[in-house]
Order: sequence, then structure tokens, then C-alpha cells
Amino acid sequence: MLFLSLSRITKFSLQNFARNIWLSMVTITIIVLTLFSVTSLVFINAVMNEAISLVKSKVDVSVYFKPTATEEQIAVVQQTLEDAPYVVRVAHVTKSEALAKLREQYKNSPLILESLKELANNPLGDTLIVNTADTSDYQKVIDILNATPQFAVLIDNQSFDDNSYVIEKLEQIAGQLERIGWGVTLFFGLISLIVIVNTIRIAIYTHRDEIGIMKLVGASNSFIRGPFVGEAILYAMVGSGITFVLGYAAATFSDPYVVGLLGPVDFTLLSYLNQNVALIFGGELLGIILISVFATSLALRRYMRV
Repeated sequence: MLFLSLSRITKFSLQNFARNIWLSMVTITIIVLTLFSVTSLVFINAVMNEAISLVKSKVDVSVYFKPTATEEQIAVVQQTLEDAPYVVRVAHVTKSEALAKLREQYKNSPLILESLKELANNPLGDTLIVNTADTSDYQKVIDILNATPQFAVLIDNQSFDDNSYVIEKLEQIAGQLERIGWGVTLFFGLISLIVIVNTIRIAIYTHRDEIGIMKLVGASNSFIRGPFVGEAILYAMVGSGITFVLGYAAATFSDPYVVGLLGPVDFTLLSYLNQNVALIFGGELLGIILISVFATSLALRRYMRV
């Protein structure tokens, strides 16, 4: 019985789909536009979040010690900073490592290299590079160093690469793009609802005599409603399938530009899509099916009273 019902719904849906092919194509086009706007919004959010994370990872506090500071004194400062709950990492760059980096950086500048050779001792001091969980915590690190006299006398200089302005701007842009994206999505979602309602109404009008006869012989509402709901779900599934293909094509096409924007990072839209494919397209399919079923219920409401 269940198999016969499903067979009847499928047959009716395919017949209506083919009978009103142009109307079906318009409906599917609107559904694709709706779903693709959601997919684009997901892509934009992923890229912006990656950009914000990238900028945040570049922020740190560098603490430069005087050459006279001993390893034991620096270890005490490092341990104090590591004990702070908001500090994620403290990296220690020794004076010999700093000198090696300086020589590597200026390996093509003979004048600077010769000047370094003339020095009897290493003029550089040790450095601690501090990373915190949140950019707002960097000021707390500086406050600890300045407020502790035994630390302050060891420190030659501090540098805080303050990218908070850039991070704030990126978050503002991400928020604005998200609001615009949701506005476009809601617009196409509303258009989809209207188009599906009218498509189903036309299908109902074509079968109005059959519906009247079925009601007169005692057919249940679910028996009459089933084929039209099946037709709406068919639109949703075809539209989701096309969006799935377009989503992968857009990710493949956009990846070179994303890499150019973010630089050498371990992130591509294609890999992000592969990791979240079920969540993205499964959620979109479920959402558009719910919209389609709701639109069909609206379109059928009048005829169920016959």
C-alpha cells in the first residue's frame, strides 16, 4: 500500500513537472538563486573568519631584555607570564638565536655583516614573544611587566603589534556582509515561496475536476495533498542538486583568489566545503523542503474545503 502511494505520488509529480516544464524551470531557478545566496553567505563567512584568525595570530607582545639580564631572571619572567590564565604561549628567543636571525635577514648586506663581525660581544638581548587568547589581553601583559619593578629593570623595550584596528574593521565588514547576505537570502526565500505557491496553484487548477471528484467520493485530504507535496519536494531536490554542483564549481573557481587574498595558509574553500558538505547542503535541502511543503499547504488550503 505504501509502495503504491509512493509510486502514485512520484508518477504524478513527474507528469506535472514535464507538463509545465517552463513553469517548473522558473520555480527551480528561483530555488537555486535562494540556495546559492545561502551558500555564498557561508563562503564569505568562512573566508572572513579565516582572515580575522590570521590577523589575530600575527598579534603579539615582544619583550626585549637588556644584554645583562641572566637566563634565570628571564626564566622567572617567562614563568610569571605563562601562569597568567589569558596567556596562550610564551616563546623564548635567546640572544644567540636573535643574532643568527639578524645575520640571515641581512645576508645580502655586506656592510652590516662586517659591522657585526667588528663587535666583540653580541649586542642583542633575549626576547620573549607573548601570545594571548584575546587581543584585549595584551594590555594586561604590558601592565604586569610595567607594574613589577624587578621585571622593569631587566627590560630594554617592549613592542606591541597592535592590529586591533584591523581586526575590528574586518569584524565590522564581516557583520555587514552577513546582514546583506541574509537580506538577499530572505528576499529570494520570499520569492521562492510566492513562486512555489503559484506553481502548485496552476497544477491544482489543471486538476481541479479530479480533486472535486475525489472529495465527493470521500478521498482524504492527505490522499489529495500527497502528489502536490511530492511535486514541491521534487522542485526542492532538483534545485538543491543544481546548487550542490554550482557550490563546488564556485569554490574551485574562487580558491586561487582566496589564496591570493589570505596568502600561504592551510585553508581553501574546497577543503572547507568537503568538511562541511553535509551540514551546508543538508541544511539547505531541509530548509527548502520545509518552505516548499508550507507553500503547497497554502496553495491547497482553498481546495481542501470543497
